[in-house]
Amino acid sequence: MVAVLQESSSGADAALQSGIRASKHELIYTFKAPLLLQRNRHSLQYSKTEHLSAVPQKGDNVFTDASAVKSSGEGIWVFMNHAFHAEASVYLRPVEHRHIDPSVGCVAVYAAKNLVPGELLTFDYTLHEWEMSSPFRCISSGRMVQGFKHLTEEEQHLALPYAWAHVRQLHDEHHGLNPSLTCLQLSGAGKYTWRSE
Repeated sequence: MVAVLQESSSGADAALQSGIRASKHELIYTFKAPLLLQRNRHSLQYSKTEHLSAVPQKGDNVFTDASAVKSSGEGIWVFMNHAFHAEASVYLRPVEHRHIDPSVGCVAVYAAKNLVPGELLTFDYTLHEWEMSSPFRCISSGRMVQGFKHLTEEEQHLALPYAWAHVRQLHDEHHGLNPSLTCLQLSGAGKYTWRSE
């Protein structure tokens, strides 16, 4: 198995671990999930407006129960824990396949360092989330994890090259650069074309 779900003896806590030995930048696995407009505690921001969600939200309750996906090969990615960029064991990249099914998002998981079996799979949530629906305290650093928007200016500068495109775009807009200033126009969900004047 590429990834193994490790549960505490009480079953209350779970974390995803590497089930293989992998070299730095090696593709470990891919996962997919429905793309939804609403975010929840277990979603991953995929674009400015869409979120991967393996765990459906029930009503207005953002604290959804992910225990139902523990046996799902596709859904266990929700058990990858957070670690800030420099300490993360993996990094994620979107896989563009909307021409196949525009309602599903796909993500590739790569080793950020050499991995051994049993090592926790952690990624930096702030590289994908502009502002999180359910901020939390990082177990390893003790810092609040709230999304890229809430990093210090220096942290944003260091992390920006690794952030997903929608986070970089939101960062630029947050700092006053918007498509109207660059002669770009929105031509679809997250797509821009040059405006002719």
